[in-house]
Amino acid sequence: MKTPLLATTAILGAITLSTPVFASHSVYGVLKGGWTDLDDRDIPSGADTTDTTFSLLGGVSFPLARDTFSVGVEGGAVWLGDYGDGNEVDISGIEAAAIGKARIATGTDLFLRAGALRWDAEFDHGSDEDGTDGFWGAGFTYGLDNLKFRGSVDRYSLDDVDVEAYTLGLEYRFN
Repeated sequence: MKTPLLATTAILGAITLSTPVFASHSVYGVLKGGWTDLDDRDIPSGADTTDTTFSLLGGVSFPLARDTFSVGVEGGAVWLGDYGDGNEVDISGIEAAAIGKARIATGTDLFLRAGALRWDAEFDHGSDEDGTDGFWGAGFTYGLDNLKFRGSVDRYSLDDVDVEAYTLGLEYRFN
């Protein structure tokens, strides 16, 4: 059942991307890292609620309005950190997002993104939780040619917990 659906999706995607509207699309990869802050009212006040984060993303964008604006999609893996006294919970997941970029100067773009995160929280005491929840973010890219510096702030809302990620990284455009 999955094979025909996957093949149909791949064929429709190839046809869509080969149309003149999408002929000037851009494919890129992102590697970013930074720190996170966990906002959970149930964690005791002395517990550690900050940690490091890293993400590996891929995306495709389509220019609009003479390369002033672009829209696209991106997705990938994200690790949001270990939290609590003695690293009690580890949160990671797979994300998919829609992204809109606006060029404000040569080589400088601002962007907004929103999407969904399929997350998994592994606790040291053996139980696990998972779910799919929304997130949003904002940031910038700066650079010339294919390699750009990227900074962003993302807010993930996971059930009753909010995680804010502050990241810096590199974005490489393949075409």
